Parts: sequence; structure tokens; C-alpha cells
Amino acid sequence: MRKSLSVMTLSAVLFAVLFTGCNSLSKMKSGSNKVRYQANPNPIETMDEKVVVKFTGQIPSGYFKKNCAVFLQPVFSWDLGEIPLEPMTLKGEGVEGDGTLINCDKGGRFTYTDMFDFKPGMETGRLTLTPIGYKADRTNEDARFMEDIITTNEGVPFSTVLLSDGVNNTSSWVDIKGNISIAPINYNKSEGIVETADIYFLNGTSELDWDFEMNRKFDCYNTYLNLKRIMLEQGLPKQISITGWASPEGEETNNVGVSKNRADLATGLLNKLLDEVLTTMAKRAKVKPQDVEYYKYQQLKKLIITTRAAGEDWVHFVVMVEGSDIQDKHAIINIVETQQNVLKREQMIRNMAETYDELKNEIFPNLRRAQIALYYSEARRTDPELAKLASLQPAKLSFDELMYAAYINYNYDTKLKYYKWATENHSQEWAAWNNAGAVAFYLDSIGEAERYLNVARDLNPHNPDVLNNTGLLFLAKKDYALAKYYFNEAIRQGSTDAAANIPILNLKQGNYTEAKKALKNSTCTYNLAFTQLMNDEVGAALQTLNCCLDQNADVKYLRAVCYARRGDRDECLKALKASIDDKYEYKRKAAVDTEFKEYWNDEEFKLIIKLW
Repeated sequence: MRKSLSVMTLSAVLFAVLFTGCNSLSKMKSGSNKVRYQANPNPIETMDEKVVVKFTGQIPSGYFKKNCAVFLQPVFSWDLGEIPLEPMTLKGEGVEGDGTLINCDKGGRFTYTDMFDFKPGMETGRLTLTPIGYKADRTNEDARFMEDIITTNEGVPFSTVLLSDGVNNTSSWVDIKGNISIAPINYNKSEGIVETADIYFLNGTSELDWDFEMNRKFDCYNTYLNLKRIMLEQGLPKQISITGWASPEGEETNNVGVSKNRADLATGLLNKLLDEVLTTMAKRAKVKPQDVEYYKYQQLKKLIITTRAAGEDWVHFVVMVEGSDIQDKHAIINIVETQQNVLKREQMIRNMAETYDELKNEIFPNLRRAQIALYYSEARRTDPELAKLASLQPAKLSFDELMYAAYINYNYDTKLKYYKWATENHSQEWAAWNNAGAVAFYLDSIGEAERYLNVARDLNPHNPDVLNNTGLLFLAKKDYALAKYYFNEAIRQGSTDAAANIPILNLKQGNYTEAKKALKNSTCTYNLAFTQLMNDEVGAALQTLNCCLDQNADVKYLRAVCYARRGDRDECLKALKASIDDKYEYKRKAAVDTEFKEYWNDEEFKLIIKLW
């Protein structure tokens, strides 16, 4: 356990050693104000919930004596105590042992680094340094604290130096919730509610060609346009799913990538369609021109849109083979159902030469596609009825009904309760375990989330939703290597949520340049503004904050920080007041935030943060 020397003990020992210290130490003590210390940055900052201490020292020429050493141990103190940090030793040219050598004639420069866990309340703490000089032939390599040097080596304390007044905790303001992945809801409240549009592709490609023979055969372009008519007549659906597939031929890894690219292309087509639909709906609703974009944003918030790269479509392959006139179809289906190794499965089918030609001509072209599916709802049971049964008699609900009841409930504690019941009554359904884990993570129940996601991963190890949620889990546990691994695997399987979570991983690790690259396609988001601020791009951060659609307390608070760094008092206090009006507890946050240190004595600032 670290300890420090009390002021009374330090004074007593100082009094004693002043009479016994060597002349060279006395000169170093009297000239200690010539040594320059500089914390970098100042004030010191946090990174990943740790206070990072880094400072440099500049020793002037002729100051350091050859037969002397100096023991340096920074001490961080705050209202609840103090923490002595790791010591370091400087030594003259005539001193043996460990330590940083300082040339007596030329002087020298040294750098100190250490870190310790951040705790609330440390924002107003102080980092100080009392160098302890001592005369020696060899440095005291066993000394861990200042009193060790004073009592063992008759060390002389020099003047105390203030290295940092306060701790900047801005790095902790990353929005770390991320995008949890909830498995698609398959509950249909009435029959005939799914409207789909398929797009077909040449083998191995993901390029859009409406004139491709398969697209012309099924009139895919008009089917796609028909989705617009349906949405304008029936309104937006409850859920839209986009799925990309590849035919089961060629390398599986490449097929996953191809199916992802096909899903991405379909996503672009859907976004174009939605923009046209919402623009028309806004006109019908007589929305003011300046409010159209916000209207679109609010409507899109209500939609569940899922995108999935399904890879090789073995499911529909079996269905189509079974319904075909292929002579060896039963043998083919038997191979698919019994051979788990995909490469061997494909080779066995390929060995059936004549049959394989039929597959290439009749089956495979139908599997190289992407699909946009609109799911509408018309009640069998009303939503209140489902909610009541889920709360009182969950066993009476089917799995899909229970999952839907969880989806429509806006209370996350209740959502988790429903998903738990789903895992207990439908233990083989991966989606229940996945969703329970995702919601538990959202509620900061990390241990509980891990238990559910472990089961989900056992049941469906390659599912992009499960992989993404597992990445978030390891991000919360600060196992950044595994978090990165699972995010990348989820992205490979087609997860757009994981792609959005990668920048959070970079931000938590302080990789602000990498985070900026990862967010290159992101606009008007809090984390993008935070990244720009941490890269000292204050102007760009303000522009991003100003275009955020959700002008919440966090956005307004970060705007206040930007203006504080610019030295714009009036705009800073204006933004800070707006933030506190939205979130009263930010009064306490701002009161100790070193970003506003220049305004701590400002009367208007004190009035803004005053607690009533």
C-alpha cells in the first residue's frame, strides 16, 4: 500500500537534516526554483478512466552536483485523500546505481509518466512534487517513498512544486452505449402483411442492372417501385428487413462479402425510396419546408430497419431443389443435410457433373439476390392485450408474440423481463438470448449480459447481431482486443451496427485519429463532434454539434466546452445554461470541470451552477 510523509514529520526531518546536509545539497535546495517543470497537458487528463500523469523537467547547466541524487515522487491529493505515485531518481555523474543521469555542466531534461484510477471528486485535485535531494555514492534503489530517503540517506526536501491544479475528465464523455443489435421481430399480427421486392445479380457481382435477364423475368424494377406506392397508400411499415444472399458456389468467404455488397446496394435503393416517400408524406402533412428534414428524422426513428448479409443461401437452395424436376434432387438434399463441412458439401455436389449443370442453369441464378421486405401490422390481439398477457401469463403467448411484446414496450427493465421469460420457455431460440443480453447490456448489467450472450453465441455463433453485442460486452469489460475481433467478425457477417461501434473502441483507447477515419461517413453525430474536439478541431466540432438533430443536454454541454476552448465567454455560458436547463445534475459537473476553470470566479457562471 502506498503511503506519504505527513507535513509534521516532513518539517521535523527537514529541520534535522538542514544541519547535517552537505553544502552541495544546500546550493541545490536554494537554487531549486531554477528547475522548470511542465505537465503535458496542463491540467492533467484522464484516459479510459485513468488519470494520466506526464511532465517534463528541465535542469539548468551548473545546477546538478556530481555527488548528489534527487528522489522525485509526485503526489496527487484531493478531498478524500492522496496518492503517492511511482518514484524516479535523478543522479549526478559521480553516483552509481539506477537513475536518470544529469550532466553537471550541461544540465539535462527528463520525462516522467504514470497513471492511476480516476474517481469522482478528483477533478479539483492537485498534483504536487517535493524533490528530495541526498548525497550518495550510489542511489537508494530500495526507496519507495520520500521518508525512506529522508531517514536512510538524510535527504533534504526542496521547495514543493505545483504540477497540475485539477484533472480534465473530458475524455470520459464518449457515448459508449453504442448500437446494440436486437434480433428482427418475426411476429405477424395478420396474414398477408409482407411486401417484398427482389433484385437479382450476375454470378459473383453486386452491380445493379435492371436489364439483367433475371430482373426482367420477374419485373423487378416495377416491383421495387411498387414499394413506394404501397408505403404512400398504407403508411410506413413497422419493420423493414434487407437481406443479401449468394448462391452456394465458390469460396464461402467471398460469398459473404458478395452478399454484404448486395445488401448494401439494396439499402441504398431503400434509402432513396424512403426519402421520396417521406418527402411526399411531408407535403401531404403540410410540413413547413424548414421542418421537412426533422419530420423525416422523426418518422425514421419509428422504423426498425435490419440489414443482413446471409452469405450462401442453402435454405432456399434446398427448397428450390426439392420443388424442381432435377433427377438427383433427393441425393443433393441428403448431401446438404448430412455434410456439415461446406467445402466438402460443395465439392460432393460439384462431382455430380450433369446435375451440377442443371443447378447452375435452373437454381443458382434465383439465389443471387437481395430482398427488401416491408412488414405491416394489423391486430389479432391488440398491443395492450399482448402487454397484459406478457406481464401476467407469458406462457400463453407464442415465442413471436412474446418477442413482439418486448419490442413494443418502451421500459427497458420490462423488456428484459419479457426476454428472460422467452429464454426460459423457448431455450433453443437464439434471438431470445441475444435480445436479453443486448437489453441487459443497455441497462449496464454487464455480468447478466455476458451470461445471456454466451448462450446466444453457442446457439448461433456466426450471427452478426450476436457478434456485435459480444463486441460491446468486451468493450465494456475493457478487453479491447476481443471487442475489436467480434466487431470485425460482425461486420464481415453484414452488421451495420458493428461498423458504427468501431469508432467507440478507438475513442475509448484515445485513438482519436483512427476514430476520425472510422467516422468519415458519419455526419451530425455527438461522437463525431467529440472526436473533432479531441483532435483540436474546435470549429469543425461546433459545426457538427449545430447540425445534430437531437439537441440534447450532452450536445449543448459539449458546445459549451468548445466555446470555452475558443475563449468565447458569452456563447460558452449561453450553451452551458441551456444544457443545465435540460439536465439539472450538470450543475455539479460544470462546477468542477476544468474546461470552465477560467470562469469559476465569474459571477454569471456561479449563478448558472448554483444549487437551489
